[in-house]
Amino acid sequence: MTGIFKLSLPGEDRMSAIEAIAAAAALDVRGCLFPNVLDISATLDIGELQAALAVAKENGIGLAAGAGWINPFHLDRAARLQALGDGDYLAGLARLVAAAAEIGIHDLFFMISLIEDRFDRTVPWSDQLQATTALLSRFAPVLRQHGSRLLLKTHEEITTFEIVRVVEVVGPDVLGVALDPVNLLVRIEDPVAATRRVQPYVHQVHLDDAQVRFAEQGIRRVLYPLGQGQIDWQTILALVPEAPRWIETHRGRFVMPVFDRAWLAAQPDMPLCEFAAVMAMAARAGSRPIPWDQAAPLTRLAPTLEAVLHLES
Repeated sequence: MTGIFKLSLPGEDRMSAIEAIAAAAALDVRGCLFPNVLDISATLDIGELQAALAVAKENGIGLAAGAGWINPFHLDRAARLQALGDGDYLAGLARLVAAAAEIGIHDLFFMISLIEDRFDRTVPWSDQLQATTALLSRFAPVLRQHGSRLLLKTHEEITTFEIVRVVEVVGPDVLGVALDPVNLLVRIEDPVAATRRVQPYVHQVHLDDAQVRFAEQGIRRVLYPLGQGQIDWQTILALVPEAPRWIETHRGRFVMPVFDRAWLAAQPDMPLCEFAAVMAMAARAGSRPIPWDQAAPLTRLAPTLEAVLHLES
Protein backbone atom coordinates (compact mmCIF):
# COMPACT_ATOMS: atom_id res chain seq x y z
CA MET A 1 0.00 0.00 0.00
CA THR A 2 1.17 3.53 -0.82
CA GLY A 3 -0.39 6.42 1.03
CA ILE A 4 0.52 9.98 1.91
CA PHE A 5 1.69 11.74 5.07
CA LYS A 6 -0.90 14.35 6.09
CA LEU A 7 1.79 17.05 6.29
CA SER A 8 2.46 16.51 2.57
CA LEU A 9 -1.12 17.36 1.54
CA PRO A 10 -1.51 20.86 0.04
CA GLY A 11 -3.37 23.03 2.55
CA GLU A 12 -3.18 20.37 5.26
CA ASP A 13 -2.82 22.94 8.05
CA ARG A 14 -6.44 24.00 7.43
CA MET A 15 -7.84 20.46 7.17
CA SER A 16 -9.74 18.41 9.69
CA ALA A 17 -8.90 14.72 9.85
CA ILE A 18 -11.88 13.85 7.68
CA GLU A 19 -10.94 16.52 5.13
CA ALA A 20 -7.39 15.13 5.02
CA ILE A 21 -8.71 11.64 4.32
CA ALA A 22 -10.84 13.01 1.47
CA ALA A 23 -7.83 14.92 0.09
CA ALA A 24 -5.74 11.75 0.14
CA ALA A 25 -8.47 9.89 -1.72
CA ALA A 26 -8.60 12.67 -4.34
CA LEU A 27 -4.89 12.08 -5.03
CA ASP A 28 -5.67 8.42 -5.79
CA VAL A 29 -3.44 7.04 -3.04
CA ARG A 30 -4.56 4.33 -0.66
CA GLY A 31 -3.79 5.68 2.78
CA CYS A 32 -3.39 8.73 5.00
CA LEU A 33 -0.69 8.83 7.68
CA PHE A 34 -1.31 11.30 10.49
CA PRO A 35 1.67 12.66 12.46
CA ASN A 36 -0.10 11.76 15.70
CA VAL A 37 -3.28 9.93 16.69
CA LEU A 38 -4.15 13.24 18.39
CA ASP A 39 -4.38 14.77 14.91
CA ILE A 40 -7.35 12.50 14.26
CA SER A 41 -8.97 13.30 17.61
CA ALA A 42 -7.33 15.78 19.98
CA THR A 43 -9.09 14.16 22.95
CA LEU A 44 -8.86 10.55 21.72
CA ASP A 45 -12.65 10.56 21.56
CA ILE A 46 -13.68 7.14 20.31
CA GLY A 47 -16.65 8.61 18.43
CA GLU A 48 -14.39 10.99 16.49
CA LEU A 49 -11.90 8.22 15.80
CA GLN A 50 -14.59 5.85 14.54
CA ALA A 51 -16.10 8.58 12.37
CA ALA A 52 -12.71 9.11 10.70
CA LEU A 53 -12.33 5.38 10.23
CA ALA A 54 -15.76 5.16 8.61
CA VAL A 55 -14.92 7.94 6.14
CA ALA A 56 -11.61 6.29 5.39
CA LYS A 57 -13.31 2.98 4.62
CA GLU A 58 -15.89 4.70 2.40
CA ASN A 59 -13.04 6.23 0.39
CA GLY A 60 -10.86 3.11 0.26
CA ILE A 61 -8.23 4.78 2.44
CA GLY A 62 -6.14 3.04 5.08
CA LEU A 63 -5.52 4.96 8.29
CA ALA A 64 -2.16 5.16 10.06
CA ALA A 65 -0.69 7.50 12.64
CA GLY A 66 2.23 8.34 14.86
CA ALA A 67 2.75 8.71 18.58
CA GLY A 68 4.82 11.90 18.49
CA TRP A 69 8.03 12.32 20.47
CA ILE A 70 9.30 9.85 23.05
CA ASN A 71 12.25 11.12 25.06
CA PRO A 72 12.24 11.55 28.87
CA PHE A 73 14.52 14.58 28.54
CA HIS A 74 12.08 16.37 26.22
CA LEU A 75 8.62 15.62 27.55
CA ASP A 76 7.68 19.24 26.77
CA ARG A 77 7.23 18.03 23.18
CA ALA A 78 4.56 15.61 24.39
CA ALA A 79 2.54 18.10 26.45
CA ARG A 80 -0.75 16.99 24.90
CA LEU A 81 -0.17 13.40 25.96
CA GLN A 82 0.88 14.41 29.44
CA ALA A 83 -2.35 16.35 29.80
CA LEU A 84 -4.39 13.34 28.70
CA GLY A 85 -2.59 11.29 31.34
CA ASP A 86 -3.26 13.89 34.08
CA GLY A 87 0.42 14.79 34.10
CA ASP A 88 1.65 11.21 33.65
CA TYR A 89 3.24 10.88 30.20
CA LEU A 90 3.13 7.07 30.12
CA ALA A 91 -0.51 7.07 31.15
CA GLY A 92 -1.25 9.43 28.27
CA LEU A 93 0.73 7.26 25.88
CA ALA A 94 -1.19 4.19 27.09
CA ARG A 95 -4.46 6.00 26.31
CA LEU A 96 -3.19 6.86 22.85
CA VAL A 97 -2.11 3.27 22.07
CA ALA A 98 -5.44 1.90 23.31
CA ALA A 99 -7.47 4.42 21.30
CA ALA A 100 -5.47 3.72 18.14
CA ALA A 101 -5.95 -0.03 18.59
CA GLU A 102 -9.72 0.54 18.82
CA ILE A 103 -9.73 1.69 15.18
CA GLY A 104 -7.22 -0.88 13.96
CA ILE A 105 -4.03 1.20 14.10
CA HIS A 106 -1.42 -1.01 15.74
CA ASP A 107 1.82 0.38 14.26
CA LEU A 108 2.65 3.88 15.48
CA PHE A 109 5.80 5.67 14.33
CA PHE A 110 7.66 8.04 16.63
CA MET A 111 10.82 10.14 16.88
CA ILE A 112 13.24 10.43 19.77
CA SER A 113 14.63 13.90 19.12
CA LEU A 114 15.76 16.70 16.86
CA ILE A 115 19.14 17.00 15.19
CA GLU A 116 20.38 19.63 17.65
CA ASP A 117 19.71 17.28 20.58
CA ARG A 118 22.41 14.92 19.37
CA PHE A 119 24.98 17.63 20.00
CA ASP A 120 23.47 18.98 23.23
CA ARG A 121 26.35 19.55 25.66
CA THR A 122 24.07 19.63 28.71
CA VAL A 123 22.42 16.24 28.08
CA PRO A 124 24.72 13.75 26.31
CA TRP A 125 23.12 11.91 23.42
CA SER A 126 24.06 8.57 25.00
CA ASP A 127 22.05 9.52 28.10
CA GLN A 128 19.03 10.43 25.98
CA LEU A 129 19.19 7.08 24.18
CA GLN A 130 19.62 5.14 27.41
CA ALA A 131 16.72 6.90 29.15
CA THR A 132 14.42 6.48 26.14
CA THR A 133 15.30 2.80 25.85
CA ALA A 134 14.50 2.29 29.54
CA LEU A 135 11.17 4.11 29.18
CA LEU A 136 10.21 2.04 26.14
CA SER A 137 11.09 -1.16 28.01
CA ARG A 138 8.80 -0.11 30.87
CA PHE A 139 6.04 0.58 28.36
CA ALA A 140 6.42 -2.70 26.45
CA PRO A 141 3.71 -4.59 28.45
CA VAL A 142 1.11 -2.01 27.38
CA LEU A 143 2.03 -2.55 23.73
CA ARG A 144 1.80 -6.31 24.11
CA GLN A 145 -1.59 -5.98 25.78
CA HIS A 146 -2.98 -4.22 22.68
CA GLY A 147 -1.03 -6.17 20.05
CA SER A 148 0.63 -2.89 19.08
CA ARG A 149 4.10 -1.79 18.08
CA LEU A 150 5.99 1.51 18.08
CA LEU A 151 8.12 2.24 15.03
CA LEU A 152 11.28 4.27 15.61
CA LYS A 153 11.75 6.57 12.63
CA THR A 154 15.14 6.94 11.00
CA HIS A 155 15.04 10.62 11.81
CA GLU A 156 17.92 13.01 11.17
CA GLU A 157 19.39 12.81 14.69
CA ILE A 158 19.78 9.05 15.08
CA THR A 159 21.85 6.39 13.30
CA THR A 160 20.63 2.98 12.23
CA PHE A 161 23.31 1.43 14.46
CA GLU A 162 21.68 3.14 17.46
CA ILE A 163 18.20 2.20 16.29
CA VAL A 164 19.07 -1.48 16.03
CA ARG A 165 20.47 -1.44 19.56
CA VAL A 166 17.31 0.16 20.94
CA VAL A 167 15.05 -2.30 19.10
CA GLU A 168 17.00 -5.33 20.27
CA VAL A 169 16.94 -4.21 23.92
CA VAL A 170 13.22 -3.33 24.00
CA GLY A 171 12.13 -6.26 21.83
CA PRO A 172 11.25 -6.45 18.12
CA ASP A 173 7.74 -7.67 18.95
CA VAL A 174 6.88 -4.22 20.32
CA LEU A 175 9.45 -1.98 18.63
CA GLY A 176 10.19 -1.74 14.92
CA VAL A 177 11.53 0.76 12.39
CA ALA A 178 9.91 3.38 10.18
CA LEU A 179 12.50 3.62 7.41
CA ASP A 180 13.00 7.13 6.04
CA PRO A 181 15.99 6.90 3.66
CA VAL A 182 16.50 10.61 2.92
CA ASN A 183 17.28 11.12 6.62
CA LEU A 184 20.03 8.50 6.51
CA LEU A 185 22.11 10.88 4.41
CA VAL A 186 22.12 13.40 7.25
CA ARG A 187 23.93 10.86 9.41
CA ILE A 188 26.26 10.01 6.49
CA GLU A 189 24.92 6.50 6.08
CA ASP A 190 24.70 4.72 2.75
CA PRO A 191 20.91 4.29 2.32
CA VAL A 192 21.13 0.73 0.94
CA ALA A 193 23.64 -0.44 3.56
CA ALA A 194 21.59 1.19 6.31
CA THR A 195 18.42 -0.46 5.03
CA ARG A 196 20.12 -3.83 5.21
CA ARG A 197 21.03 -3.10 8.86
CA VAL A 198 17.44 -2.43 9.90
CA GLN A 199 15.74 -4.71 7.37
CA PRO A 200 14.42 -7.31 9.86
CA TYR A 201 12.64 -4.58 11.81
CA VAL A 202 11.17 -2.36 9.07
CA HIS A 203 7.36 -2.07 9.10
CA GLN A 204 6.95 1.28 7.31
CA VAL A 205 8.79 3.19 4.57
CA HIS A 206 8.73 6.93 3.87
CA LEU A 207 9.10 7.93 0.21
CA ASP A 208 11.07 10.99 -0.87
CA ASP A 209 14.41 11.61 -2.58
CA ALA A 210 17.54 13.70 -2.22
CA GLN A 211 21.02 14.43 -3.44
CA VAL A 212 24.03 15.41 -1.39
CA ARG A 213 26.12 18.38 -2.52
CA PHE A 214 29.42 19.75 -1.28
CA ALA A 215 28.98 22.92 0.76
CA GLU A 216 31.41 25.33 2.38
CA GLN A 217 31.07 23.58 5.77
CA GLY A 218 30.96 20.01 4.39
CA ILE A 219 27.96 18.60 2.54
CA ARG A 220 24.28 19.40 2.45
CA ARG A 221 21.15 17.42 1.71
CA VAL A 222 19.18 18.71 -1.26
CA LEU A 223 15.62 17.40 -1.60
CA TYR A 224 14.29 16.09 -4.92
CA PRO A 225 11.09 14.41 -6.11
CA LEU A 226 10.98 10.65 -5.78
CA GLY A 227 13.09 9.00 -8.45
CA GLN A 228 15.08 12.13 -9.31
CA GLY A 229 17.61 12.05 -6.50
CA GLN A 230 20.32 9.61 -5.48
CA ILE A 231 18.38 7.16 -3.32
CA ASP A 232 18.45 3.66 -4.85
CA TRP A 233 14.75 3.06 -4.35
CA GLN A 234 14.62 -0.06 -6.49
CA THR A 235 17.09 -1.86 -4.24
CA ILE A 236 15.63 -0.50 -0.99
CA LEU A 237 12.05 -1.45 -1.77
CA ALA A 238 13.17 -4.91 -2.88
CA LEU A 239 14.68 -5.35 0.60
CA VAL A 240 11.42 -4.43 2.38
CA PRO A 241 8.68 -5.32 -0.13
CA GLU A 242 5.89 -5.86 2.40
CA ALA A 243 6.22 -2.58 4.30
CA PRO A 244 3.51 0.06 3.72
CA ARG A 245 4.87 3.10 1.87
CA TRP A 246 4.12 6.72 2.73
CA ILE A 247 4.86 9.76 0.56
CA GLU A 248 6.52 12.44 2.68
CA THR A 249 7.80 15.69 1.17
CA HIS A 250 10.52 16.60 3.67
CA ARG A 251 11.33 20.17 4.63
CA GLY A 252 14.57 20.07 6.63
CA ARG A 253 17.59 21.76 5.03
CA PHE A 254 20.67 20.33 6.70
CA VAL A 255 24.38 20.98 6.28
CA MET A 256 26.67 18.33 7.76
CA PRO A 257 30.23 19.46 8.73
CA VAL A 258 31.71 16.13 7.70
CA PHE A 259 35.31 17.32 7.86
CA ASP A 260 35.04 18.53 11.47
CA ARG A 261 36.70 16.08 13.87
CA ALA A 262 34.41 16.88 16.80
CA TRP A 263 31.33 16.32 14.64
CA LEU A 264 32.69 13.00 13.42
CA ALA A 265 33.56 11.95 16.98
CA ALA A 266 29.88 12.31 17.91
CA GLN A 267 29.11 9.46 15.51
CA PRO A 268 31.59 6.70 16.40
CA ASP A 269 29.74 3.91 14.55
CA MET A 270 30.19 5.50 11.12
CA PRO A 271 31.91 3.02 8.75
CA LEU A 272 34.62 4.51 6.56
CA CYS A 273 33.16 2.74 3.52
CA GLU A 274 29.79 4.48 4.00
CA PHE A 275 31.43 7.85 4.59
CA ALA A 276 33.25 7.32 1.29
CA ALA A 277 30.03 6.27 -0.45
CA VAL A 278 28.21 9.44 0.60
CA MET A 279 31.19 11.62 -0.40
CA ALA A 280 31.13 9.90 -3.79
CA MET A 281 27.45 10.81 -4.11
CA ALA A 282 28.35 14.46 -3.50
CA ALA A 283 31.13 14.27 -6.08
CA ARG A 284 28.75 12.83 -8.67
CA ALA A 285 26.16 15.54 -8.00
CA GLY A 286 28.71 18.23 -8.82
CA SER A 287 27.62 21.86 -8.80
CA ARG A 288 24.83 21.80 -11.36
CA PRO A 289 21.90 24.16 -10.64
CA ILE A 290 19.31 22.73 -8.26
CA PRO A 291 15.96 22.70 -10.08
CA TRP A 292 13.76 22.33 -6.99
CA ASP A 293 13.02 25.16 -4.57
CA GLN A 294 14.01 23.81 -1.16
CA ALA A 295 11.66 26.29 0.53
CA ALA A 296 8.64 24.92 -1.38
CA PRO A 297 8.50 21.18 -0.65
CA LEU A 298 5.01 20.66 -2.08
CA THR A 299 6.26 21.53 -5.57
CA ARG A 300 7.78 18.03 -5.50
CA LEU A 301 4.46 16.31 -4.82
CA ALA A 302 3.12 15.98 -8.40
CA PRO A 303 6.28 14.36 -9.85
CA THR A 304 6.50 12.16 -6.75
CA LEU A 305 2.95 10.92 -7.25
CA GLU A 306 3.82 10.16 -10.87
CA ALA A 307 6.91 8.23 -9.75
CA VAL A 308 4.80 6.21 -7.29
CA LEU A 309 2.63 5.02 -10.17
CA HIS A 310 5.79 3.85 -11.94
CA LEU A 311 6.97 2.01 -8.80
CA GLU A 312 3.65 0.20 -8.48
CA SER A 313 3.32 -0.73 -12.14
